[in-house]
Amino acid sequence: MKLNDLIEYNHVVRGLYLDAMNKITWGQVVEPRGLSFDSMRNVFLHLTHVEDRWINYIIPGRFKEWLDLDFETFKDIESLQKYALQVKSKTEIYIKTLSINELSRQIAVPWADKPSTIISVKTALTHMVMEDMIHYGELSAALWQMGIEAPYLGFWKHQYQTGKP
Repeated sequence: MKLNDLIEYNHVVRGLYLDAMNKITWGQVVEPRGLSFDSMRNVFLHLTHVEDRWINYIIPGRFKEWLDLDFETFKDIESLQKYALQVKSKTEIYIKTLSINELSRQIAVPWADKPSTIISVKTALTHMVMEDMIHYGELSAALWQMGIEAPYLGFWKHQYQTGKP
């Protein structure tokens, strides 16, 4: 499996959740639900922010420039879409440059228990997608609690549909 395929899949799934949230009221999107980041908006922003942080700050060694998002500044679905598209665009540019050397390159994990925790870019990118998958599960649960069918696209199906079975 190519890591690019997994990242592409993550973007497709993110789009499905944006579409699902676009079908409910903004009040439902921002309603406190006891999720890891309380509301669906905040969980969505967090999982998008995870990608932004890895791609644009940690992997390139710019973590000291990182600023946390103020989730409250996102006032509608369009602002979520805009941020998601910005992050996706930057990620797509970066993954086009991936090589064996880049995937093997070692980077520091800034918040690890030990300051000397070093991982490969491949591990970082895989973690980034897996972290997002955890949070998609939360969004699914929130939708199910509202009686709404959550979007689902298995990785196998995505690969099959894109001609990469």
